[in-house]
Amino acid sequence: MLSALLLLVISTLLLIYLYRFSKQRPPNFPPGPPRLPIWGSYFLVLLNNFKFTHKGYHNLAEKYRTKILGLHLGPFPTVVVNSYELIREVLLRPEFQGRVKLPIINERTYDKNLGIIFTDGLFWEQQRRFSLRHMRDYGFGRRFPQLEAIGQEEIQDMLDLLNGQREDKEISKNGHVRLPDLFYNVFFNPIWFIITGQRFPVKDHAKLRYFTRQALRHQRSIDVTGNALVLSPWLKHIAPNYFGYTDLMESTGNMLRYIKDAVKEHMATYSEDFIRDFTDKFLMEMKKYEHVDEPTTFMEEQLRVVGLDYLFPASTTVTATLNFTIVHLLHHPEVQEKMQNEIDMVVGRNRLPTLDDRSRLPYNEAVLRESMRKETLVPLSVVHRATESTELGGYTIPKDTLMVVNLWSFHNDPEFWEDPEVYRPERFLDVHGQLLKKDYSLPFGAGKRLCAGETYSRHFMFLTLSALMQNFTVKGVPGKPLPTMEPDRPGIIVTKNDFWVRFEPRE
Repeated sequence: MLSALLLLVISTLLLIYLYRFSKQRPPNFPPGPPRLPIWGSYFLVLLNNFKFTHKGYHNLAEKYRTKILGLHLGPFPTVVVNSYELIREVLLRPEFQGRVKLPIINERTYDKNLGIIFTDGLFWEQQRRFSLRHMRDYGFGRRFPQLEAIGQEEIQDMLDLLNGQREDKEISKNGHVRLPDLFYNVFFNPIWFIITGQRFPVKDHAKLRYFTRQALRHQRSIDVTGNALVLSPWLKHIAPNYFGYTDLMESTGNMLRYIKDAVKEHMATYSEDFIRDFTDKFLMEMKKYEHVDEPTTFMEEQLRVVGLDYLFPASTTVTATLNFTIVHLLHHPEVQEKMQNEIDMVVGRNRLPTLDDRSRLPYNEAVLRESMRKETLVPLSVVHRATESTELGGYTIPKDTLMVVNLWSFHNDPEFWEDPEVYRPERFLDVHGQLLKKDYSLPFGAGKRLCAGETYSRHFMFLTLSALMQNFTVKGVPGKPLPTMEPDRPGIIVTKNDFWVRFEPRE
């Protein structure tokens, strides 16, 4: 009898504790779901959409009738914003530009907070400024004839494969090609040239694809907005394969080996009289601190991770975006026909489209914009952190609150886009068929954390897609269903599984 009474008292106290715990929220915090032990509100996000958490956040925001959702991810107070105005505010205001310091993130970079993507403060400002300034010298983020020529050569290699002028049995069989593998050389080789001054020739494309496949494996390994491994790092010891730890660490190590070898070769052949590329620029800066007794952010490990932070997104995000674009074109052959007619009128068939043609091909540009809106590749961007206590939308945001921008929710907001479920490139054109002066979509973010590769990505996606449409009509594999227009795989970015298509030469 006494033991039963004791059990009842303990159970009652536990329930009271759990109830009070679930109601714990910072003062004047945005509305949202209750907090549960260990993972906070993350359980409830998963209940709303286990596979794609951006949809789970969206569903919870609709349930609580708010555009600014407050919840907890593990011990972290978290705010998820869903509207254009609030997203722009978070992306632009300086007090929201911090990053989250997590052990699992640092494990991928020599157990140090290195690189650009996941760093903040003076370290991030110095390294981002330096890298963008000196990568521009070789064409990153601007028009640069040598880089454009390299891009055209890579695109021509791709067209030669599709025309049967060369073979690559790994990705081309019986007139069909596998995506996204077809695109990897076009996007990887130019950025590899900027960083290392080198390119992978056609005979070494298999080595190039190994890197890019590891980059895609990395993108799929972890969800930066609240994956169980991020909230509970000890899970790596229990089920490293299931929770993505193995994929995260192995893919990072495999990519870093490529960069480490390139840096090692540069260090052995470095000459301050002949600066070849960004790596040499970084080594030159490193040498300024060799005999100076003061802390510096310029060190070999940082150089490797900076290279990683530019290479793995450049080789996966744009190729995944083109994948979705191709899928939409398969389902909307009338869009292909409009693109081809515009190219025929403006460019013709005797030369490949160039960046000079971009402003004269508004429909082709609108197709890319609509593809990036329709399936937001990085639906929750990368998590920001409030570096000080502040206010947003009438609510109090405590210091160190995680700030999540739900770009997918905004890009699918019927109040903003009217018919967001419809694939309609014309939404980006005016009544005269010209591009609208203002593009409200935010596939690359905004503000100081704007994706550094936006210009590079837009340029090369335009060149690649327009060249394909000029020369081919993309069709599905006979006898097999078309790939669905929805993403198949979650992760840092959402992606399609590999699929096969045929590019039928135009008459």
